[in-house]
Amino acid sequence: MSLKPRNWLLSILMIALVWTGAAVAGPAQNASAASKTPFTDVVAGHWAEKHIAKLALQGLIAGKGANLFAPNDSVKRQDAVIIAIRFLGLEQKALDSGVAAFPSTFSVSAYANLYVSYALKEGLLDRTEEFALAEAQPKVNWGEAPATREWIARLLVRTIGEKAAAGTTAFADNASIDKDLVGYVKAAVDLDLVKGLSGNTFAPKGVVTRATAATLFSRAEAAKQVAYPKQTSGMLLAADASAVTVLQANGTATAYAVGAGTLYSRLDSEALTAQDALKVYGTVNVIAAADGSAAYVEQASDTPMVKTVQGKLVVVSASKSAITLLSGEDVQSYSYDPARMPAVTDAENNKVALADLPENADLTLTIDTYTQSGKVIAVKTGQSAVSRSGTGTVLSVDAAGRKLQVKDNASSIADTRALDPNAVLRTVSGVPAAIGDIKVGDTVAYEIKGGLYTAVTVTKSAVAASATGTLFKIDTAAQTIQYRVGGASDIIGKEYVAGVAVKISGLNGATLADLYPGDAVTLTLNAEGKVTAVEATGRSVQVQNGLVVSSYDFDAKVLILKDAAGNVKTFTLGAGVRYDLNGTTISADAGTSMLYKGRKVDIGYSGSNIVSISFVAQYKGTVTSNNTTTKTLQLLLDNNSNVTVPYTSPTVEIFGQTNRTYADIKTGDKIVALLDGGQNYAVALQVVKTVQFDVVSVDAAAAKLKAKATDGSVAEWTVGTGFSLQDASGNAAQLSGLVPGTLLNVTLQGATPTLAKIVPSTFGRVVAIDTAAGTIDLRTGTGAAVKQTVGATPLVVRNGVSSNTLSAVQLDDRIELRKDENDRTILNVVTPVSKTYWRTDKTTNTFYYQKESLSDDNYSVALSPQVYIHQGDTLITTDSLNFGDPINVYVLRGKAIEIVKP
Repeated sequence: MSLKPRNWLLSILMIALVWTGAAVAGPAQNASAASKTPFTDVVAGHWAEKHIAKLALQGLIAGKGANLFAPNDSVKRQDAVIIAIRFLGLEQKALDSGVAAFPSTFSVSAYANLYVSYALKEGLLDRTEEFALAEAQPKVNWGEAPATREWIARLLVRTIGEKAAAGTTAFADNASIDKDLVGYVKAAVDLDLVKGLSGNTFAPKGVVTRATAATLFSRAEAAKQVAYPKQTSGMLLAADASAVTVLQANGTATAYAVGAGTLYSRLDSEALTAQDALKVYGTVNVIAAADGSAAYVEQASDTPMVKTVQGKLVVVSASKSAITLLSGEDVQSYSYDPARMPAVTDAENNKVALADLPENADLTLTIDTYTQSGKVIAVKTGQSAVSRSGTGTVLSVDAAGRKLQVKDNASSIADTRALDPNAVLRTVSGVPAAIGDIKVGDTVAYEIKGGLYTAVTVTKSAVAASATGTLFKIDTAAQTIQYRVGGASDIIGKEYVAGVAVKISGLNGATLADLYPGDAVTLTLNAEGKVTAVEATGRSVQVQNGLVVSSYDFDAKVLILKDAAGNVKTFTLGAGVRYDLNGTTISADAGTSMLYKGRKVDIGYSGSNIVSISFVAQYKGTVTSNNTTTKTLQLLLDNNSNVTVPYTSPTVEIFGQTNRTYADIKTGDKIVALLDGGQNYAVALQVVKTVQFDVVSVDAAAAKLKAKATDGSVAEWTVGTGFSLQDASGNAAQLSGLVPGTLLNVTLQGATPTLAKIVPSTFGRVVAIDTAAGTIDLRTGTGAAVKQTVGATPLVVRNGVSSNTLSAVQLDDRIELRKDENDRTILNVVTPVSKTYWRTDKTTNTFYYQKESLSDDNYSVALSPQVYIHQGDTLITTDSLNFGDPINVYVLRGKAIEIVKP
């Protein structure tokens, strides 16, 4: 291969990529993936992409022509020497050194003669060693021969100015390493320049690829600092979408324009990164492009090269370019560069002009320690500079802390701020108010100065008005409730809203039909004056269970009942009586036809008027006691009445458990007790519980639903009569709308499902946490921003360990935000696993990793239908992944939900 002295491409070969920390070479790279290097055959995401790009931009390597790098080609010894000379910045000295004469047994190509000669003079190569190597291989041209792993280890160690290490390596094939080279191999390993192969071997006679060579010399730059043309080192002052600004040791600050083509990396990472991986005030190396913009930015160290001082502002002197602070009893001035004004921000990170800082403001100055001049580069004030006015809705009121959270109407941003001590508060009528007079839901006009609410006026109250009176009539045609107030004869009519709530003590599910003329009522009115709720305050409905029908007079509508003690009770049945059979509403004709002698019923009544009659073949309620000696259950029914249910040897059903008996029924269990034909005792006890399931598959045509519980058990059900599906709001949902991975809270009566309710689940990256407000902000894979109020004590689960504090969540965590089967807010932190990519089976939607050992059986995972695969902020597909790529995989309930290519 012919190489020009200054414009060439180093050809370095290593057959085992694991030596550099990459995976063993696999299938050909996907040439369609856009390259981030100057070479079209180094696809985006190639394991050596960062190193190839850096060395190419530094001028240490070049292409083979037609923008090709040939990363898998081998390297000759003479070409390895050339890269070493260029790495040290000695190329011109080599070219000026003169052509050397070598023994006839030692051959190098003409283009490499000066480099090899200079390397021998400078001690990178040893004459005795290399001439002996050439003589031992008489049929091989020394310069054209591939560089072996052990040979290039010695060259690399000498290039960075190190020596062979004492002792042997820990590799299983250490005995195969040339005795004169083993010390250099050990030194290269100790310096973290090279790594071993799988099986703890080194394969010293193996050869090296060009991609690997770029990686080796790129890593070596951390151990040998060399200045390259167009490369600047310094402290990172700032980084944003338009530029990175670097402060050099001489005090000069340079802003380099950045764009989509700018590459970012870190010395502690093998892969390219995003700009947000850079740490301000750490040191960086910037390689400039031909137009002066930043082509490559590499974080060399995260250690901040700054110090901070705090104090109260005395004065800002523009003429002296100085900021004077009072700290304790000391007054000290600190200089800034007027050509590079310090960045000034308030307590909320808003930009502030230096001249606008008020006297006595609490300040923190950031001063650089990178340069000798030590100038102020940033100023932070402890006060807020936010001043604005607007209108919004009150979301929360903290009267003790004198704080309000208001969602602004224009921006829809919810802002929590404290009240200024002299804040002016007024009610909707303009009357001065206290903070306790402001209610959640109120619409307010507000003013903010210095980050505090200085004025808040309620423009529309959220507190509903009310009216009381005696019910005269409910007109369903006109949708009005008519009533009298006091002893007045005038009738007042109020329109009611659809779905108006009715409350009668002791009667669940009351409706307008359950109200009687003459009832004392309290009406709740909305802002439009319409009735939203009615409460009958002058009467209550009492409940009695287990009464026996003695007789019923169909004409007089008189019902005579006996209680368990034989006491006779007489009631009248009006037109509004509600009838139900085991909780299912039935018609009045069906209900009255069942009032025959000996029938047991539960009733709701007010005075002598029957309100409801339930024909019971089962009881549903919460166990308050289970006396296994007398074999009786005490139940608190859903209507808040109590009933005693005897049993003998009932069957017991509890989902997920077998061979249960009545002794397994515990206080607090919610159960359904199925009665015998005579309604005398329970023949079956079914525990009602809610279990969270993960949808596995849906067959909408057959109405079949298959789901998996958290214990791994899988159940299949038919959705339809007796088993309904609801969305998170309780509305009917369609089975065809479910997809695998959807969470369901399934209510089961014993082993029988009765209701499946969809559980919303949000997975994303944590971008903000406000522990004071109890809120968390997520960024999902679709780019959507989600802000959720979770409270200060949500249940946080990380690696199976639970805690009850929002502070357990960290920025950049991936979390699944959902409710559990008990309606608790769960923040499930999903931690990544670091793997090496193998392949994807699109037929089975299975993602495969490379095995880490022969016994490794954790080498595949199913892909979630919602899987988010990306590199930085760029969405990619599995087709963009190449064999050997390092990846981070986030697995949620057995499926990969996010895959990150570093």
